[in-house]
Amino acid sequence: MTKPATIYTVTLGELAEVPGTPFAYWAPRSLRALFQKYPPLDRDVAGRPDQPKIADVKQGLATADDLRFTRYWWEVPVEQIATCREETLSGKKWVPFAKGGKAFFHDIAAVVNWGNNGEEIKAYIIERYPYLQGKWEWVVKNESFYFRPGLTFPNIVSSVRINARVVPIGSIITVKHQGVYASRDDRDWGLCAFLNSLLAAFIHYCMNPLRHGRDTGELSRLPTNELVLQSPALDRFAHEAWNLLQEWDAGDEASTQFILPWLLQVWDVVQGKWSEGMKRPVTGHPLAEDFVWSDWDSARRIRAFVPPGMAGGTVNLRALAEACVERERLLRGRIAEIQRQIDDEVYRLYDISAEDRALIESELGAAPEATGEEGAEPGEGEEEETAPEGLMPAEEHIRRLVHYLAHEAIRADENGIVPLQDLYTVDGRLEHGLPHRVREKLGEIFGEAALGSIEQDLRWALGMPLDDWLGSEFFSYHLGLYRLRPIIWQITSRPRGQPAFSCFLYWHKLDSDTLRKVQAVYLQPALDGARREVERLAAQLGAQQVTGAARHAWRDLQRACRQAEARLDELRSLNERLQRLGQPQHLKVTSRSTWVVEKVNEIVAHGYRPERDYGVRVNIEPLKQAGVLPASAERVKG
Repeated sequence: MTKPATIYTVTLGELAEVPGTPFAYWAPRSLRALFQKYPPLDRDVAGRPDQPKIADVKQGLATADDLRFTRYWWEVPVEQIATCREETLSGKKWVPFAKGGKAFFHDIAAVVNWGNNGEEIKAYIIERYPYLQGKWEWVVKNESFYFRPGLTFPNIVSSVRINARVVPIGSIITVKHQGVYASRDDRDWGLCAFLNSLLAAFIHYCMNPLRHGRDTGELSRLPTNELVLQSPALDRFAHEAWNLLQEWDAGDEASTQFILPWLLQVWDVVQGKWSEGMKRPVTGHPLAEDFVWSDWDSARRIRAFVPPGMAGGTVNLRALAEACVERERLLRGRIAEIQRQIDDEVYRLYDISAEDRALIESELGAAPEATGEEGAEPGEGEEEETAPEGLMPAEEHIRRLVHYLAHEAIRADENGIVPLQDLYTVDGRLEHGLPHRVREKLGEIFGEAALGSIEQDLRWALGMPLDDWLGSEFFSYHLGLYRLRPIIWQITSRPRGQPAFSCFLYWHKLDSDTLRKVQAVYLQPALDGARREVERLAAQLGAQQVTGAARHAWRDLQRACRQAEARLDELRSLNERLQRLGQPQHLKVTSRSTWVVEKVNEIVAHGYRPERDYGVRVNIEPLKQAGVLPASAERVKG
């Protein structure tokens, strides 16, 4: 039986009750009346100066070349990150650049070059747009709002809700987001809760049924009941959600708030070593300086959860990883509950009837899917987000642990160079490879006696032995985790599979001598050893008689000789590619930014001379083109 059609009868005058007269025929009169009943969010932009001043809705900073002027925080020295205008005038050039669109809390992973109060960006805009006649403020808008605390949400619509989040003091908002600055700072939390409510989403939907984006004009017209700004309940809900999400980020290695991987947080609780007073972010990022563990019941319950039966320090990586999954399940459950509580309170404060509430939720449930990618970071959207859909699986928590330990081992190396395999350096010194160093750290954390069972759990999570994963999969995994701006680079003799030689470089210790050290200290001994092995096998092959029962052994020796020769050829090829990097070059570079093309060729004009101030994108390109990195390095672009 065909369901009868729903017919709406509205006049043009009734459609005009919604600002912009969109074709929102489904909106009942009681909801359209909200636009007349309550003041707009920003009376100035909305053109209603007679209404109370609630907030300023402002566009953020447009750099005109994000690839040139933005980085991720892990690419730059944290001591160069400023959180106020005065610091940019005294030598610090990078400022937290608020992007991303998760509700309530979203880590500020990007930084923007605002040295000397934006001197370089302003000069570039004047040069690029001569018709502005020096008026850079036509592009760099609303500068007086930089560094102020407030709220932000993305222009791109990628979910039903607006996804507003609180931005702390000390950052700048991107032009791809809207900034909301309440007339009183103590109203940020209530305003954040309201903007993340279904009612606010529906009101915006009425103004923009096709959901092409969210602009300043539309959001400034949101009818805002001042009771939502004064509601202790909404303030409390938004604050709790922000705290929960910030604390969860303390387990994400790429977050400014990082303390320990989630699995090691659980392990500390199991051992009775968890002391929140001692657990502080280790990143050195200025936005992490005020991190404090919250006292919400929900937060304490999540932090205290440990696997049943693990008291006494029993080591079981899979059980620890499953505990991390359960912690995230508790977190997401509480966030969803907070969202429902916010909706209930906003409906109550706006006196929304049960009938209208049902209509709102029905219409939003049937709203067309939005297109576009929310939360693009440096490079205008080509970088990868790391947060998976749904709960992070237990295997991922173990992979995160392995990555963290490998990262720590590489960062701790004096030269920032760690070979994959154990090898003797040119001075005859045995240098342990990355698998050995990771196992050492596992033994320090969990005890040597547990390494046998840990190896089994690692193989389950990695899908292969630890040594193989570090050689063939680690770099690609690191690329995803660090959003295609890696700070660990893998020099390899083979772009795919298990290499004859490989070593890892640490970005913050990269200099003009690094590749020379790789060749002279690590690769040359491997070459010499491979050459001696070929000579030894060739001599045995020439001396062995090919008769009767010895024929099988001769074939085995012949196969071993061919393999040794192939290994030697692979090492020679890598050595030649590294040597070419030391020679003057001019490279063909594909990039949206002419600055990237210019700077890549600047650092290879006299042989490869890295300049870390130019960022990962520029400095890794010559190594990509030389073919000395794994094939996955091709994902680094922009």
